[in-house]
Amino acid sequence: MISKKRHKPFYKQFLRLRRNIQNRPKLLKFKKQKWIRFQQYSKTQLKFFKRFKIKDQFQLSVSKFASRGNSFQKKFKNNLYDRKAFSLFYGKLKKKYLKTHISQFINTRSIGNFVDFRQRTLKFFESRLDTVLYRANFSLSIKGASQLILHGHVLVNGSRVRAKSYILKTNDLVEIDHSLKSRNLVKNNLDRSNFWPIPPKHLLVNYNTLQLLFIYTDTSNLMPAFNHYLNIDSVITNIKKY
Repeated sequence: MISKKRHKPFYKQFLRLRRNIQNRPKLLKFKKQKWIRFQQYSKTQLKFFKRFKIKDQFQLSVSKFASRGNSFQKKFKNNLYDRKAFSLFYGKLKKKYLKTHISQFINTRSIGNFVDFRQRTLKFFESRLDTVLYRANFSLSIKGASQLILHGHVLVNGSRVRAKSYILKTNDLVEIDHSLKSRNLVKNNLDRSNFWPIPPKHLLVNYNTLQLLFIYTDTSNLMPAFNHYLNIDSVITNIKKY
């Protein structure tokens, strides 16, 4: 008898974290009682002044009460939740993948290097091909971007790439295959997209030719479009422990 591995329901992870990490509108249509409170919280986060507020992931947050949230149990829980939210935000990345690459940036820290290792960490994940396609609104989700890549609809510098974790370099040209099927898939996504958040400054996008140029440099001001505040130090702390 062949045993099939059962995966945990995807949306229940959002319920446990009490955050709509990927801004999935489908969550607002669930009718079961357990989702009502979550939906009410999500709708308040979608209000105009909150949706368009820039969230600085490197801000220093200080609690009003010094003793609040400082217990070992509370810190462990927050670190675990932040790591899980970070993983889901980039398409449910595996623990091993996160540990391998984030540890690499931690170990390469040097006193004379003025580029923050947290900034280099975010740059790495924002340079992933699936993330870039999603940021450019060529897909409605990172999972959708992964499907475009895996089915051979995406070209990088004229070559077909089927690895969703492909890391783009400065001045790499990403384009959608010229076949009618590939272009219709992306155009349908563009028609359904609300174009918010707008593509970041390190992407030059041409929606007529369905091409984009990745122009990120070490001097660029990278501000990922997180829909919530995320303590990067907390993510890194949790990565180092498991």
